[in-house]
Amino acid sequence: MAWKAHDVTFLRRWWHQPAGYSWMVRYFESHGALSAYRVGVGISCFCYGLAAVTAYLTFVPPRSQLSTLVIFVGATSAFLVGALWLRGPWPSERQSLLFVVYADIGTTLALLSYGSIEVSFPGCVLLATTGVYVQVFHGPRVLVAHLAWSAVTVTTLLALILHSPSEDHGLTWSQLVVFLPVMFSTPVFLQSVLLNLRIDAHGAMFDPLTGLHNRRGLDDELPRFLVDDSPVSVMVIDVDRFKQINDRFGHEGGDRALRLIAHRLRIDDVLVARTGGEEFAVVARMPAEQAASVAEWLRKRLYASHDDSPLTVSIGVASAPGTSGARVTKGESAIRDDSAIRNDSVVRNDSVTTVTHLIRRADVAMYEAKHRGGNQVVVAAVQ
Repeated sequence: MAWKAHDVTFLRRWWHQPAGYSWMVRYFESHGALSAYRVGVGISCFCYGLAAVTAYLTFVPPRSQLSTLVIFVGATSAFLVGALWLRGPWPSERQSLLFVVYADIGTTLALLSYGSIEVSFPGCVLLATTGVYVQVFHGPRVLVAHLAWSAVTVTTLLALILHSPSEDHGLTWSQLVVFLPVMFSTPVFLQSVLLNLRIDAHGAMFDPLTGLHNRRGLDDELPRFLVDDSPVSVMVIDVDRFKQINDRFGHEGGDRALRLIAHRLRIDDVLVARTGGEEFAVVARMPAEQAASVAEWLRKRLYASHDDSPLTVSIGVASAPGTSGARVTKGESAIRDDSAIRNDSVVRNDSVTTVTHLIRRADVAMYEAKHRGGNQVVVAAVQ
């Protein structure tokens, strides 16, 4: 019973894990692997096309005009789709789903069009190849749909073979035993592992106490947040006399205070991160004058007289005319080609470098605010 309970828990966790197509693509893109994967998928498409052509090399080639047409259309389209993959760019999530549907249906139709079902039956392994792509880039629900289609295909071919007394039934059952783990159980296990690793990697970008970005997550998000060359400002916020809060209410009280600050900093159109113990950074697309006003508004917002220990903060503000202009839009699902990836790497470096410099300046201004007694805003001198 214990094993069954763990098994159900495993399947439940796997089923409810988010897909994260865009995140996965961005991850491979940032590691310079997306181009290689794109070429790999393109070559696989060419192999699919060649597999369809081999129908005419068997001892029982397609006989009917319909079968011939299916093989011709399948092979031609596979070569064309492969060329599109090689040419790039990486597809959007919707295009990727259409590619999976095309590959599954095309493979099944091609297998049914061979002159001998017994000869085509081992070709079911091509569905497992598509399954590898689904495991990596799509979620559990897409994988289950793919596995269901694969099961229908295998069952249909198996029934046709068993219905024909002239076919080698023993060989077919032997092949089926090999297909079952390769095509069905292994994909679920591998995708669960991959999704757990992705969740862990994604979690490394966030502060577990407040749920805000940490410094690593801030740097990762900047290229998508700074979408143009507009002015950018950074506000560094530090809680005044935080040690007294810990001394009076204990570390649990200090943690509650930090979560409360994080909650009050969650406003629209800014990027917020916890960059230290009681220090936060707010990145905003606005000039210095507006940033100073927003910082003053935040200072008042973070204080509430009804709190157990009303919080005051010191805020330093620093601004710049803009970064070199990130060209990545938030939520973008169509990924660029190799030259664009290199450009995005430059954009990323520009945005991170600019904000890092602003954080240093705002940090100095924040300490000046503390030196003046705290609970105030100091704007860094223009450089």
